Amino acid sequence: MRVFIDYRSRTPIYEQIKEQIIKLINCGELKSGDQLQSLRQLSSELSININTVKRALSELEDQGILYSVAGKGVFIADKPNSDAFLTSSLETVETAITNAKVLGAQKSDILKLIENIYTGDD
Repeated sequence: MRVFIDYRSRTPIYEQIKEQIIKLINCGELKSGDQLQSLRQLSSELSININTVKRALSELEDQGILYSVAGKGVFIADKPNSDAFLTSSLETVETAITNAKVLGAQKSDILKLIENIYTGDD
């Protein structure tokens, strides 16, 4: 699993980690039962505090997207709680739209993108 952190982003680091794990699940790179890196490995790789990683993974676990096994690690849930996964995915979309707006995206551009996604056009 490869997570990238944008240290200049207004989005908190723990939220960026959550968003990227969800993206990796959505695109199929992470599948049910896959084990994530340990907290120490991930915090070392990202050069961030272990508590930041722990918060991100803990929130995803609370939402039913991840589960932990004592002494074994953290895994992708077999069937992530669909309501929690949807809520988390919508939070990711909200963050992306907010960032795009800050960068100058127009409402019409964002609405056109949404319409294209729902109609299957590019």
